[in-house]
Amino acid sequence: MRSGLELRLSTPALFALFFAFALILVLATAPLSLVLAGRAAGAGLSAAAVSGTVWRGQLSDAAFQGVRLGDVSLRISPVSLLAARVRLLFDSDPARGAVRLGPRRIELLGVAADLPLVALAPGAGLGGRLELKDFDLELRANECRRAAGEVVLRQLSLAGLDLPGLSLAGTAACSGQDLIVPLRGQAEGVDVQADLRVSPAGVYRMQLILRTTRPEVEAALSAVGYQRTLRGYETTLAGRLR
Repeated sequence: MRSGLELRLSTPALFALFFAFALILVLATAPLSLVLAGRAAGAGLSAAAVSGTVWRGQLSDAAFQGVRLGDVSLRISPVSLLAARVRLLFDSDPARGAVRLGPRRIELLGVAADLPLVALAPGAGLGGRLELKDFDLELRANECRRAAGEVVLRQLSLAGLDLPGLSLAGTAACSGQDLIVPLRGQAEGVDVQADLRVSPAGVYRMQLILRTTRPEVEAALSAVGYQRTLRGYETTLAGRLR
């Protein structure tokens, strides 16, 4: 009587399995610069220098969509290359997570980041930090197909006015072709509602409504063009992410 699992493979199956493992090994030791050529630029990823292999590589002075990431440790799953979909694992001081690139498709997976708002949207008049927590985004054929995770704006200043203790938080989702994040937050004497919409091309539009009982905040908002309505002080910020 035989016990355990016995697996019999035909000779062609053994050759196919050996070939697959050999190909994965070759891909894992390929130069990282060779694999990233073309794909990285198309996704908005750049670096002053690329070194190492697919299995363990390094980007020096890297940037994504114009946002500086510094030196980034990078790994690509060799298995994903077999399916023509590159999966990059990245780790740097401001951001870590994974990016999956395929034909007309880009995915951000499990991203944690802490980035300056002024670098992302220099013309918005917003100061502070953008924090992403377990953030996922799938863009396919220039449409937002899936989005999840928490988005937080903290250490905020509006139109040069510091608002200590104010942070806005919301959950990412898709609406039509765009990424949307409804953000809400409160601080002493200030209540803020901000509805953010970002297109796959990086064009953003944020509708802001602020309600406040602080005269200095009212004066600052009026001075930079916020309109006083029955709902509070309103404005719309628009531009393109870098």
